[in-house]
Amino acid sequence: MGLITIDESKCKRCGFCARACPVGIVALGEGFPTTGFPTTIEKIEKGCITCGHCVAACPAGALTHCRMKPEECPSLEPGWRLTPGQVGQLIKGRRSVRSFRTEPIEPEVIADLLDIVRYAPSGMNSQTVSWKVILDEQEVQFLSLAVIEWLRTLGNDFPYGVRGMLKAWEMGRDPILRKAPALMVVHGAADDPMSSASATIALATLDLAALPFGLGTCWAGFLTMAAASSFEVATALGLPPGHRMYGGAMIGYPEFEYARIPTRKPANVIWG
Repeated sequence: MGLITIDESKCKRCGFCARACPVGIVALGEGFPTTGFPTTIEKIEKGCITCGHCVAACPAGALTHCRMKPEECPSLEPGWRLTPGQVGQLIKGRRSVRSFRTEPIEPEVIADLLDIVRYAPSGMNSQTVSWKVILDEQEVQFLSLAVIEWLRTLGNDFPYGVRGMLKAWEMGRDPILRKAPALMVVHGAADDPMSSASATIALATLDLAALPFGLGTCWAGFLTMAAASSFEVATALGLPPGHRMYGGAMIGYPEFEYARIPTRKPANVIWG
């Protein structure tokens, strides 16, 4: 079997598969569209990133990729696109949640959430993003303490108000991970040039995907900074060898709902 196989009885010769291929591997065969069928440029087949666009673009399900069959790719439901108004409400209504209920999150809920988030774009479809999910509130607090201990070593050189955070901690508050019931850490190979951007996209996707589950998130910026600078914090995370933390999010059920959309600065745009 080659890279792609065409069911000639189904192929409509629309050419969408060739136009969808980001690498230009899928080509229109000799005689197309009268007699030919889509094929591949064999000498560049190794450049295939298995994005599946050729399979997804075929309206007839006539194209099979050697690593992806059309029957493995669910059809999109009619009317799947949200309206601009719905998207606006979703994005503008999302808030960084820093007050959580103590209610734990079931692992099955996180699994369903990540089943959506795994479709977030990644550099060259590398799909190298990995997750560590911490559902133990005590372990989350242990990481907050590790960051606090790191902050104690910085003094006033840290630009984000160390004194205030240390004082809040001493008063029983958690300015690091906000006493969240769970934490999701996104990590990847430290030497992978794609991982940083892919992880950021995955976290942004998580932010929005969590909303229909009734969950709220807040990026764990202080933990991310500490993990990059402190051997003790990085070790406490327990990531695989050669991996580093690229970001993280506190996650849980919000203590309260927001009723309004706060104002923001106008978009800063240079029109070309």
